[in-house]
Amino acid sequence: MLGCAMTTDVSAQTPAAATGAEGDLQRQYDEAFQDMLRRPSNLDVLFKFAKLASKTGDLEGAVSALERMLLIDNNLPRVRLELALLYYRLGSYEVARTYVDGALKSPNLPADVRAKAQELLAQIQARSKTSTFSGEFFLGWRYQSNANLGPANSTVSLFGQAANLNQSALGTPDWGVVSTAQIRHRYDLGLQDNSALETQFTFYGNRQFNVVAADVTLIDLTSGPRFQVFKGIFEDVTLKPFLDAGYIWVADTPYYGSIAGGLEANALLGTGLRSISSALWRRHDNEDTWYLPTNSQYRGNELTGNSLLQYQVSPMLQVTANATAQRYQADIAPWQSYQLWGVGGGFAFRFEDPVLKTGLPWTISLSANEQWWAYDQPDPTIDPNVMRYQTDTIVNTVLGVPLDDRTTFSLSGARFVRNATVSNYAFVNNSVLFGVSWRF
Repeated sequence: MLGCAMTTDVSAQTPAAATGAEGDLQRQYDEAFQDMLRRPSNLDVLFKFAKLASKTGDLEGAVSALERMLLIDNNLPRVRLELALLYYRLGSYEVARTYVDGALKSPNLPADVRAKAQELLAQIQARSKTSTFSGEFFLGWRYQSNANLGPANSTVSLFGQAANLNQSALGTPDWGVVSTAQIRHRYDLGLQDNSALETQFTFYGNRQFNVVAADVTLIDLTSGPRFQVFKGIFEDVTLKPFLDAGYIWVADTPYYGSIAGGLEANALLGTGLRSISSALWRRHDNEDTWYLPTNSQYRGNELTGNSLLQYQVSPMLQVTANATAQRYQADIAPWQSYQLWGVGGGFAFRFEDPVLKTGLPWTISLSANEQWWAYDQPDPTIDPNVMRYQTDTIVNTVLGVPLDDRTTFSLSGARFVRNATVSNYAFVNNSVLFGVSWRF
């Protein structure tokens, strides 16, 4: 009975309404309650009631049933973890810490359950502090078959006529060093829910060995309050209005600075199913430079909507689906204005460490995305008679190998194919990236 995984069933449910299938859930809950009154010492009966109580939103009832199980048999580390999760959801972080500590002391705790317990303990410790910092750093090496995303051949269009590109502008393979950093700060607003002021600084740097034109540096800072809504109706729904500012350099020369504002909605829709959606307005300020003399034609306003669905099928498998819609309106060059639509999906599968025997599961993930671009007008400097449409197909796979609780080695491969009605913009880029990340 207790050998099965219980975390998904007990830890993340929404309160039930008294209609349809949820009405049937309420009936099952009532029957399980009566059965528990008749057989208060039966572990299977107590466990069944705890699951149903959690599903119907009766977290206190689930806690009572699981605590009774420990009175009957004190050597149930999975039950201790479930209690820790329930108390965490109730906002009783110190009690949750006691139970997760008890689960971690069990010498026979399976590796996947131990990893879940350690993750929960870190979350409890973070919630116990008013102000917390966390972050992740990555350093890796990447090979790209087309580092500058150039066309495959030198014949392109210029003012509607065939022209030959300089050899240096063609797609060129190259190695490079990639470094990233994300530093997050969370200030708890003291409302005993998910309310907090969240701030994140992001850095991305790419340095090519030979193709200097593909060197990119990015910095970004976003901040805003997250607060819980629909309290008492839904268990976990948060909104986060935010402001953002960033800057990008290409080949060590300014490309554009930006300011942005938006709103994120994060909601637990059901057992293991979470939705994260955002709407964003961003102002791009592109200035002409000696390196990019026509850069100002890209200056404009961006409107973007994103939606992501995450479904935790089991403790070892998560699947995702995402959609994007974007409108870009250029200030002075209507041929740079476009609409973009995108859809994608993927999965992440965790499995037992087959080599290092660290007790930490490895992860393999696969994602695929398709994007469609439609520009408002033909570009008169390229071909005044051809409208620009393009499609992107992006496939990426990643193997994550944890070396310890904070350090992970990753190996990834990607393929980026762009087809376009204007051959100048079509390319194929295959890449391999490997490196090490460290989080705190």
